[in-house]
Amino acid sequence: MILDGQQRLTSLYQSLYYSEGVQFKGRIYHFYLDVDKLLSDKDGLDEGEPLFEEALFFVMLEKDGKKIRYKDLRPQYEITNRDMEITNGALPLWLTFDSSDKLANWKNDYFISKCEKDMDEFIRQGKEWDKLVKPWLDRIRLYPFPVVDLKPDLPLSAICHIFEKVNSTGVPLDVFDLCNAILWSQGFFLNQKWEETKKILKDKNILRMQSPSGTYFLMSLALLDSLDQKLAHPDQEVFINCRKQDLMKLSKQTMEKWWDSLVEGYFEASKFMNNQGVIAERILPYSTLIIPLAAIFAYLKKTKTQVVIENAWPKLERWYWCSIFGQRYSSQVEYSSAQDVEHVIGWINGGEEPTAVKTFNFRSDALQEITSIRNVIYRGVLCLLCKNHAKDFGGGGELSIDMMYETRQDHHHIFPTDAASKLSIKDNRINTIINKTLISATVNRSIGGKPPSQYLTILQAKIPETKMEEILKSHEINPELLKEDRWQEYITDRRERIRKMIETMCGGVVQPFADEDLTIEEDDDEE
Repeated sequence: MILDGQQRLTSLYQSLYYSEGVQFKGRIYHFYLDVDKLLSDKDGLDEGEPLFEEALFFVMLEKDGKKIRYKDLRPQYEITNRDMEITNGALPLWLTFDSSDKLANWKNDYFISKCEKDMDEFIRQGKEWDKLVKPWLDRIRLYPFPVVDLKPDLPLSAICHIFEKVNSTGVPLDVFDLCNAILWSQGFFLNQKWEETKKILKDKNILRMQSPSGTYFLMSLALLDSLDQKLAHPDQEVFINCRKQDLMKLSKQTMEKWWDSLVEGYFEASKFMNNQGVIAERILPYSTLIIPLAAIFAYLKKTKTQVVIENAWPKLERWYWCSIFGQRYSSQVEYSSAQDVEHVIGWINGGEEPTAVKTFNFRSDALQEITSIRNVIYRGVLCLLCKNHAKDFGGGGELSIDMMYETRQDHHHIFPTDAASKLSIKDNRINTIINKTLISATVNRSIGGKPPSQYLTILQAKIPETKMEEILKSHEINPELLKEDRWQEYITDRRERIRKMIETMCGGVVQPFADEDLTIEEDDDEE
């Protein structure tokens, strides 16, 4: 049984063994070796493999049944039948492994066509063939394929490790693919089920906030099942987990038990994320947070009433934001997910605060250092602004999923760098999240490097001044300071507003600003 490499082997078989050609996307292709090309290297001075690569070619069967070789879109010669092949020295590759005498006959007829019954020339041509053509045919026949034999009793984790090592230069092997194979043997068609589920998630707008991951879905499912087992057997040592080896132990029965509940958990999680200001994947703080979040909601949906779930939102919000601004999911995702699912549900049921909440500590000076949207804190601030009803700079109302896409909102400077340069402002904080917010493409073009005092006048020609002030306040901006280009006061005021915004959501320890010399650090939390 061949576990991997079927497509390559199938392609090679069709091109080297099958005389009827290779069928691909409704067309038929035939493969050849240009014997004239190989025999042209009399002294062996031409490069070996490049020469052989030039000698290999294919033609597509025309609609009228002809086979024509082209060069630069111009027809060179026709090789529809055997006589045409021999005349042009186009050896069909399928003859390479032919067990009859067809290759020998083709070779003899080719020599006869070239030698015009001159026996000495016939013999000379035969020697040339043995020297310049036969080695390449032998190389095809004797090419050694690397093969890894797997014993029947090899553990799945070991098989996974072998596949990862062998496949290190190709498409990364995902545990989802292994689970698909394992569950297929049990009669559960994971790939098909996941494709159906993605369509359902797409209809609910979930995929606009986060790209679907089959592996993340399985990790949530493993968390659900192991949590259920632990709560059902409190006297036993049961661990909540979602490691790769745990996913490969998921059975058909487990999948069927929790699949629909987890889909419901995704629906509830998407409502929750949207409420937290996640209006586009571009500003999604952590893609991995969906793993524990969906599992928590799925369990609550299965065991609690909707009223209980809605009452649990404040606790879920605090854990969610503590996880983001505490950068909890920048590493050890499997461990954090397992711990948080158990602790958050326990907290909702009246237990202690989760570790993420209990130990939360935020260094406010990070806001004055982070300049990249790849950083989770940077994206977290943008989402928190949206959660707090940030409005479109162009006067279009509150920022939403639809508006994000329709008006092409993106993170831009509030106080443009060109304007700061003209005003002789030199401050590293100009490019940090303190001086950034979501602004539409159209408005950003109208800002065009102008000082705030100028571009606000332009915007107010279309938007009443009182409404413009409301918009600025919704982005935690002091309108008066911005209108008068008072950079130092504006940046000091806004950083404090953002700090308090984080403190309100997370509680815990949110340190004041140190006001020391700033050094820009690029933290990258991209998974």
